[in-house]
Amino acid sequence: MDSLKKRLGSQWGNTAIISVFIVFALFIIVGTHYGTKTLSAVRAYVGAEGQWTKAQKEATTLLIRYNDNEQPKLYEQFQQELELHKAFKRSRQTLTSQAPNYDLAFRGFETADIHSDDIKLLIWLAQFHANISYLQKAFEVWKQGDRHIAKLDTLGRTLHETIQEEPTNHERRTQLIQDIYELDQTLTKLENSFSANMAEGAREIRSVLFWSIAGLGIIIILTGYIIMRNLFSNINILNQELVESETKFRSVLQNSRDVVYQIDFDSGNYEYMSPAVKDMLGYSPDQILEQGTEFVLDRIHPEDLKRMDQEIEEMKGKGVENHFAGETEFRIKTKDGNYIWVNNKRSLVKDDNGNPTAIVGTVRDISTRKKHEVQTQKSLEEKQTLLEEVHHRVKNNLGVVLSLLELQKKEADNELKSLLQETQSRIHSIGMIHEKLYQTETLSDIDIKEYIEDFANMIASSFNSEQKDITITKDVQSFNLETTKAVPVGLILNELLNNAYQHGFSDTKSGELRITFKKEDEEILFRVADNGRGLPDGFSLSNQQSLGMTLIQRLTKQLKGELEVFSEDEWTIFQVTFP
Repeated sequence: MDSLKKRLGSQWGNTAIISVFIVFALFIIVGTHYGTKTLSAVRAYVGAEGQWTKAQKEATTLLIRYNDNEQPKLYEQFQQELELHKAFKRSRQTLTSQAPNYDLAFRGFETADIHSDDIKLLIWLAQFHANISYLQKAFEVWKQGDRHIAKLDTLGRTLHETIQEEPTNHERRTQLIQDIYELDQTLTKLENSFSANMAEGAREIRSVLFWSIAGLGIIIILTGYIIMRNLFSNINILNQELVESETKFRSVLQNSRDVVYQIDFDSGNYEYMSPAVKDMLGYSPDQILEQGTEFVLDRIHPEDLKRMDQEIEEMKGKGVENHFAGETEFRIKTKDGNYIWVNNKRSLVKDDNGNPTAIVGTVRDISTRKKHEVQTQKSLEEKQTLLEEVHHRVKNNLGVVLSLLELQKKEADNELKSLLQETQSRIHSIGMIHEKLYQTETLSDIDIKEYIEDFANMIASSFNSEQKDITITKDVQSFNLETTKAVPVGLILNELLNNAYQHGFSDTKSGELRITFKKEDEEILFRVADNGRGLPDGFSLSNQQSLGMTLIQRLTKQLKGELEVFSEDEWTIFQVTFP
């Protein structure tokens, strides 16, 4: 010991101690900084994963709600939720590529509520630690998750198409929802796997830091007071960083315009209320915390209170996860006596056993949005009324034209009467479409089955008599067809029916007309067949110069379809297929 003191007291010994102190002090500083930065980056990845998971769960919930409610806005919200995953996918792909684009990666992470410093840490960890095993595993899990998100997007599109085109196909919809649930479970496993890999990395980092600092600590203890003082200095730095981080988080929370709250699940009492409630409702957080949830319920609009009471009752007891309302909107009275609309998003906090312990949520003032929604709805109703009146007036004006043509027929010869009759029939086909339009809700499409049946009956009543009895058989599917296609379809049907009566059955007292209109795959099949006297010898579409056949060919082109004329046994068939 004496010899050791002598060596330490010597100049060489002092130099050696100072050198050892500097080296190990620098090692501690660099190691601590490196480890802290790496842990912060791991934490940032876990936080980003939380945003990813939240968006995925919200997207899944929106699909399920869309299947139940069939509200198009839910499907639009579903697509909006997936934008975060698409942006994160672009970030991952560029970070793992041979020539990463860090600006592109930064913009991708910016789509989520991630602090810019955390985004830099995300990029930094991927940039300099691409060969670390836990990070490689996490990125592989991330890649699998993106593939499953693509499957979720595909299932969502399929469900949307099914609801739009086959809303009564409950078996198909049930299967899609089952697939969505199974995919959600798979994604949950991947999300847990990602967190587990990052947790593994954090443990490795902490382990390396621990043993490094422990080993250095032994050496530092032997070097004396100087090294110990430096060690405590670094600890103080770490504590200061933690305090600054907590202060930053508290500052963000206190300055948020949204009200953040927490409710104890068992007692139903508020445990926390952010200061933003003062600006929103005029009451202090302490006042609400003291008087509890009854204070808030007493200020909810009477029209919304019953629904809110029901939601509260549903949040009691076991199995609350199955019917927990994650979001709701209602009106609440402020301190100055005015009602405002608010949106309340909430989620359950569970313990390690999966039992709910608290409810946390955010409340946002959406009064301005609601006002715009009311104005928009009023504008839509006014425009709908205007369109109804337009279609009604067009139909009436066409009726006046028909009446004028009817008067003109009284003074015309037989040839001109026939032309006027054909013109009247064409106008009837257009007028009936406008009549159907102003009776619909959308004012943009009609039920094609109802239209064809009514129009065919009108034509039949015009031509049939005691001397002639032509039966019309209809095989028409019921679906809506937009106006741009319904008008040419109606005119084509008019020409084909008139042609059949005037030419196919000109010398026949009885016969049959068959009208077919149905969807087949991605096309619509439109067919008119008659068992009259058949096509004349040498008939060819290219040689037909009559107004009727010219109209049929031009209207088929307008539909971007194909026209075929052929015979099968005793039947003459005109067939139009169009997309």
